[in-house]
Amino acid sequence: MTTEQTRLDLLAQHSRLRTHLKRCARLARLASFDEPAGAELDSALESLRAELAAHNEAETVAIGDLLRAPAPRNKLLRDRMFEEHVAEHAAFWELLSGTRAEILARIDELADELDAHMAAEERTFLAPATLREGASPPKGAPAAGG
Repeated sequence: MTTEQTRLDLLAQHSRLRTHLKRCARLARLASFDEPAGAELDSALESLRAELAAHNEAETVAIGDLLRAPAPRNKLLRDRMFEEHVAEHAAFWELLSGTRAEILARIDELADELDAHMAAEERTFLAPATLREGASPPKGAPAAGG
């Protein structure tokens, strides 16, 4: 897979995560007074968790591999990414954990925080200037988005 394809796949995952977040936020508004919407929210949250887990794994592997070139700047970017991602991903799991009522109370915070996180990645790690052609993830690396 080329660097550009990896970048595009990760961006497509971001798009799917945003769709999941919008669905969860919409259902959260309904779930406070509609029990069937609450059950649907539970299912939507499970889908969001699964997509987020798969994305985090694919992104960490792919970007780590793409930035593994010997340039000192790549090492700094990779080290920064891992440090930030570990902390941010733990914070997202915290927001996605707990009872339905607890998650309902913080769904907007989760949506805002995750969207800001993805936007920052898109400006930095996933920017075309950062992920230049010439480096490809090793064979067998998880294909982002699939």
